[in-house]
Amino acid sequence: MVRLFFEILITINPLKEIQKYKMKLIKKFSHNKSYKKFFSKKISQIGLALLMSFSSLASLSVFAEADSSSVTENDYNGGYLKIGYGYKNVSSPYFSEVNVRSYYIGDVNGDSIFVNGRYQWEGLFVEVFHGANERNEGLSVGYNFHNTEHWSFDINTVTVHSDIESEIYDTDKIFYQQFDSATMVGLRATGHYGQTTMQFLLAPYIIDDEIEEAVDTSLYLSAWLGHSWQIKNWSIHGSIGLEYRSADLLDYYYGISAEEATDNLGEYQADAGVDFTTQLSTSYPISENWLFESYLRYTDLSKSINDSPVMKFTSGFSERIKEITEVGILVSYVF
Repeated sequence: MVRLFFEILITINPLKEIQKYKMKLIKKFSHNKSYKKFFSKKISQIGLALLMSFSSLASLSVFAEADSSSVTENDYNGGYLKIGYGYKNVSSPYFSEVNVRSYYIGDVNGDSIFVNGRYQWEGLFVEVFHGANERNEGLSVGYNFHNTEHWSFDINTVTVHSDIESEIYDTDKIFYQQFDSATMVGLRATGHYGQTTMQFLLAPYIIDDEIEEAVDTSLYLSAWLGHSWQIKNWSIHGSIGLEYRSADLLDYYYGISAEEATDNLGEYQADAGVDFTTQLSTSYPISENWLFESYLRYTDLSKSINDSPVMKFTSGFSERIKEITEVGILVSYVF
């Protein structure tokens, strides 16, 4: 399978074909500078996305080759839905009420609704992970195109950064930034070996037009490792994860231009960064469909984020911290 993939890749030579197509478009629209720049950027982004996807498929196929039995997409048809209600408390550098507003929109302490679910039909699927889940990726749609005994491979969307808003009153100037969440498309591989789960995601293409126009190149990578234990009726799950965001992506959210800069918030250009997250969760069946659940999640933000003048300024307040800690307790119903 891997040999066949490389033979096809070499025969097609996608980068060469993309470059030819790119030059044809640029030549055709050479009289219009805006079109020329637009097509040059677009084709380059698509080429990068295809190259990364092809490379990832080749690498991940090595894992799949070890599994002799193949599982069809139809074997994954169906799904589940779990809705919970409970309390959560979030300690985060993104929220304050003291002369500063800097927060992820939607991050609130107190009573909360937790929704986790997935449904798949003929390979197409929709997922929602909000609240008591270590990835906490929100809504995702995709296509499950290959499965083996231990591995499943998907193309899906992923929210790589939440909505964020900052408003700081600095001397005689108001610093204000507001950005929508960013959604990207990527290749995901999920492996199950007994009670251990691994997941790898590579997302090279951003689909939000407004953000795409502001970001020349973007790349999101994540890797998760989890393990479950059963102690009598208690289920315990622990996981760790790494999330990489490219420099252009982080600079979009945390960079400060010369026009935006104030006396205490100077110009800043963010580098690429890696967040580290770990979580411990427990669940106990109250009845056939009802569950009691609790979780503790900790995220160590990347140096590039913490070095942002906005984050440094707000961390000067006594109630501010540099990490994100979330704890929750809830009762869930599984449909």
